[in-house]
Amino acid sequence: SRETTVNDYSAALQAAYKLMTATGGRVSVFQTQLPSVGPGALKCREDPNERAGKKVSHLGPSTDFYKKLALDCSAQQIAVDLFLLNSQYADIATVAGISKYSGGCLHYFPGFHTVSNPVETERFEGTLRRYFIRKIGFEAVMRIRCTRGLSIHTFHGNFFVRSTDLLSLPNVNPDAGFGMQMSIEDNLECNQVCFQAALLYTSSKGERRIRVH
Repeated sequence: SRETTVNDYSAALQAAYKLMTATGGRVSVFQTQLPSVGPGALKCREDPNERAGKKVSHLGPSTDFYKKLALDCSAQQIAVDLFLLNSQYADIATVAGISKYSGGCLHYFPGFHTVSNPVETERFEGTLRRYFIRKIGFEAVMRIRCTRGLSIHTFHGNFFVRSTDLLSLPNVNPDAGFGMQMSIEDNLECNQVCFQAALLYTSSKGERRIRVH
């Protein structure tokens, strides 16, 4: 007989959200298989016969459950960090939404196995060690300003855009990266342009700080 493991990943996330609503913080998730039950249940969308094809499918999420929960988490200053240790299909396009919109991070270790895949095991140990010792900021917001005549129209990274140019970051760390696309709206009246990034956050010691680049 074949043993089937039930994985109610969505219930665990909802429980963590309810427990941390009053304080905020971060949730660390270690996932080894697809969620099989609950509102966030997923099925394998991969077709082995199409792996060598030029057409790429399933780059978008199959459900908006994780995005909606991530936005609820962001509103309560909760970030979800996801460590994927799947040996098979992981559906990153779907499950990554919980980290993307809550300002968390995602780490993927394909084929992780402590015996048969020592390379990924070593990489996981290094990543996890860095994860626990690096500095962290809470309840952060970031705004980007630029010279008149330029405009910022697209942001890339893990966050929620609270207004037209304010990024909500329940957690922020030194390894986080953000990208912005800019365009020239008017004729520039100068030979140089300037950009300013202002980050307002609470340190791990409870101090409210602002960092400007």
